[in-house]
Amino acid sequence: MPFPMAPLPPSANHTAAAALRRARKLLFVRLHRHATLPDAEFSAAFESVVVAIEAGLAHEEAVMETLGFAGLHERRAANALLLASLHRIATQVEAGDAALGRAALAAACDLLSIHRLTTDLALVLARPGNLVLNHRTHGRGSSRS
Repeated sequence: MPFPMAPLPPSANHTAAAALRRARKLLFVRLHRHATLPDAEFSAAFESVVVAIEAGLAHEEAVMETLGFAGLHERRAANALLLASLHRIATQVEAGDAALGRAALAAACDLLSIHRLTTDLALVLARPGNLVLNHRTHGRGSSRS
């Protein structure tokens, strides 16, 4: 069990968020590269991709913990479900069921994309001094033309 980390000072949030985005980008590059492999290579390397996803999610969770991310508990639950599903099918994929692995990898990419968007939004809203626009003064209710 890792030691809990103290939240970062507000000035470090930007750096941590940038590191988080970079790590996610590298993971997506790896996943998309893996998706282009021929079936036999795809199946043989599936477990290594699952391990890469697991490592990426663990890194993301550690950064989120240091940032005091409000939805961390729910994110960990979603990550655990994703990883359990991938580990559950790994044997079948490695035995040659590339179609199952490709479907699971596509679904994982979709879920991770949703996570990326919600995490980015939460990080923006968590920034000190963040101003959330009021739609009545800046949106449809505005008197500006």
